[in-house]
This record gives sequence, structure tokens and C-alpha cells, in this order.
Amino acid sequence: MKNQSALIQQSTNHLDNWEEVYLFLKGYAISKEMKNTLIALSVARQLHENQKRKGGEPYIIHPLEVALYLIYLNVNDDITCAAAILHDVIEDCNIEKPYEDLVNKFGLDTDVVNVVLLVTKSKDYKVTDPNLINYFEKIKKDKRALIIKLADRANNLSTVDAFTKEKMISYVKETREEIFPLCKYGKAYYPELSKAITIIKYQMTSICETIESLYKITHEVINPTKYRKTLLFIRGFAKGRDMQNTLKALALAERLHEGQKRKSGDPFITHPLRVCSYLISLKITDDVTCAAALLHEVYKNCNIDRDSNELIRKYDVLPEVDELIRLVSKPNNMTIDNYYNLLKENPYALLIKLSNRANTCTRLSALTDTERQAYIDENIQYIYPLCNHAESHYPEYIDQVTNMRFHIISICRIVESITTKS
Repeated sequence: MKNQSALIQQSTNHLDNWEEVYLFLKGYAISKEMKNTLIALSVARQLHENQKRKGGEPYIIHPLEVALYLIYLNVNDDITCAAAILHDVIEDCNIEKPYEDLVNKFGLDTDVVNVVLLVTKSKDYKVTDPNLINYFEKIKKDKRALIIKLADRANNLSTVDAFTKEKMISYVKETREEIFPLCKYGKAYYPELSKAITIIKYQMTSICETIESLYKITHEVINPTKYRKTLLFIRGFAKGRDMQNTLKALALAERLHEGQKRKSGDPFITHPLRVCSYLISLKITDDVTCAAALLHEVYKNCNIDRDSNELIRKYDVLPEVDELIRLVSKPNNMTIDNYYNLLKENPYALLIKLSNRANTCTRLSALTDTERQAYIDENIQYIYPLCNHAESHYPEYIDQVTNMRFHIISICRIVESITTKS
């Protein structure tokens, strides 16, 4: 077998080397004159020196990735980024007098320490600790602490492959019971963070569903009321922007996928709805792309005749929308190399493909070990190079591609880990 972990690490570019992330953040902070972030980088480097994560990597990669993630989500104010970089130092570096040790000694603003204290758990913390309620209630009161906590959990979830099965399952349970309500609260009370929280929630949901799916934990089938929330959100968004193709595609997708189920038991329509909603959260909102995202599975799953232009002829779908659907939907007689080469030529088809890949986790339990290995291999051989191509050829979408790459890599690592352990 190939050394999958090594290949995955090679595919992640700057995310596999803490010094490269450090230098990126330093350059970014200098360009934005972020005094506290620059200080925080230096302090974190000193305080986390020689510490390791459970997976064996230098500990500092975690707070650096949390800060990087927030920047790519456009949560980039100086206090938040500095606190993200330092969010574990009080808890893990024996800081007993935070204001004296961090403010007086290093010159950080008091606000940075205030936020770090909010996300710091007590040393005797346990999941069953009744004080946990107070911990989350305090976080809710500061939007900077809240978004850091969510980004921290998303990053930790992406590395749960180092956990035991029992720890993974426990962590997923805690995420659903404590962190998802925090997302709901943040979207309601800090609407300026709504898009960032939505993206983080998508990633966490996918990872949780991946773990539950692979360990065959009873999955709560999505009821029509729940999936219609996403449908109505997209409809309202499209109506507000007069996205006629998206509105038409939404109605058509609901009609064509009626009665269809995913392997998880969920209504099939939940998948294209998620793909489209995820793109909207990432600010990919042009009418043609969103319409194609909603219909990207119809050639494969709805007996639509590809050769007779049935979508255009019978359903009055715009030719530009149909072209994107065709690019994303691989015909049986096309080689996989040609398929991905064509995707590279169209940024909108490429973005739909990445969103689709980030939202396929619920089907993994139905795959054989061989099929799961093929899933990993396709990510390594085609999906990650597709991300690299997008970042170099379509720089206007680098934030979106970076977020989706991180999302996909997280799932892939967990699939590999659980498949190997099983």
C-alpha cells in the first residue's frame, strides 16, 4: 500500500509545515500593521517550543492554523488573530499570571489576554464538569472568543485521526451537544460572523458525519422540515438577487430528485442543496454556478438524456448552466484524466466539484474498504492537484479553494485512519 499519510502531507502545501504558516502570518500581520499578532507569533513560538500534539507534529502548528483559518474566513482583526495564536498558552504553558506574564512582559493589549482567558478551560476540566455550562456561557458574551472557539474545534476535529475510536466518538458527541449550539447562538447574535460560522459548521458537520458513518453510529435521517430550511434559505437568497436560473434550478432539482434517497437514508435533495448553500457561504454566488450546483447530479441520477439536450429542450435550462452540469458530471466513456483536465479549464465547474467533494461524507459507510481506498487515492491524485491548479490559475478564488481543500483533507485523513484501524 502507498504511504497515504505522506502523500496527503505532500498535497497540503503550506499547511504541512509550521514555519511556512508562521512566515505567512508574519507577512500578513506586517502588511496590516497588526501589532498584537506580531507579538503573539513571537510569544507562541517561545512558549510552545518543543511541545508536541498527539499526532506527533509540533504543537505550534495548531494555533497557527486556527489563526490562518480565521484569516481565510475574513475574520482578521488584530485582537482576534493574536488571541487565536495564543489561545492555548495559559492552559498548556504554565502561565499563572496572564496579565503580568503576557501584557507587562511582552506588551500585548489587555484585550488579547481577556479573550484568551475566555477560551481557557480549567486544569481539571472534564466533559461532564457542570462548570462547562458556565464556560460556554462566558464564550457567548464575546464574539472574538466565540469564533476562535469554533475555529479551534474545527481544527481539532480535522486531526482526530490521532484519537482512539472511543475518543473520536466522545469528541463528536461533545461537538454536537456543545459546539453546534454555539454556532447557532453566534449566527443569531453576531450576524456579521454568520458566513464564517456557516463555513466552519459545514466542515465540522462533515467530519462528524464521516466518523459516525464509518463507525456505523445510528444516523438521524434528515426530515423534510430540516432540509427545507436549506431550500428556503437558497430560495430567499436567489429571490433577493433576482437569480432566475437558480430559482428555476431549485424547483427542478426538487422535482427530479423527488422520492430519491441517499445511501445514508436522507432525501437525496439534501446533497445538491448543501453543495449550493456551501458555495453561497463561500461567496460564490453567480446565478449560473448556483443553478448548476443544484442540478449537478441529474445526469447521473435522474434518467436525463445527455445526448438529446433534454435539460435545455424539455426543462428550459440555460445552455450555460447545462454546460457546467456536463463538466461536473463525468460521462461513463470519459477517462478520469480527461475529466479532471476539463475541470481545470473552467473555474466554476471546478468550484462545484470541490464543494461536491466536501459534501460526500455520508455515503462512506456504504463503501467497501477498496472503494474507500479509491476515494482517498482520487483525492491525492486528482482533487489536491485540482486545488493547486485553482490557486495558481484562479487567484480570485484562493480563499474559497483553500477552505474547501482544508475541508476535504480533514475528511480524507479520517477516512484513511479509520479504514486502517478497522
